[in-house]
Amino acid sequence: GKVFLVKGDLSTIVSDLNERGLKDLYIDGGVTIQSFLKEDLIDEMIITTIPILLGGGSPLFGELTSHLQFELKNSETHLGQIVQSQFVRNR
Repeated sequence: GKVFLVKGDLSTIVSDLNERGLKDLYIDGGVTIQSFLKEDLIDEMIITTIPILLGGGSPLFGELTSHLQFELKNSETHLGQIVQSQFVRNR
């Protein structure tokens, strides 16, 4: 009951979810993340880097029409090699 699919205009979707009390949304997947970034709908990012090169795939950020500035809030290392960094959007 905590996971469901939605479709439509991103700004409208986020607004509707916020009105329903859903403020912390988990956005994942290269193309999906790019779509939310293009609409400037990301307030916080947690990026996890694992030192294994897979090759291929979609770029995480893609092309943006303007610069989006984020500030590093926290960075942690797990198991001596996995780095997880938390960034907050500067508006």
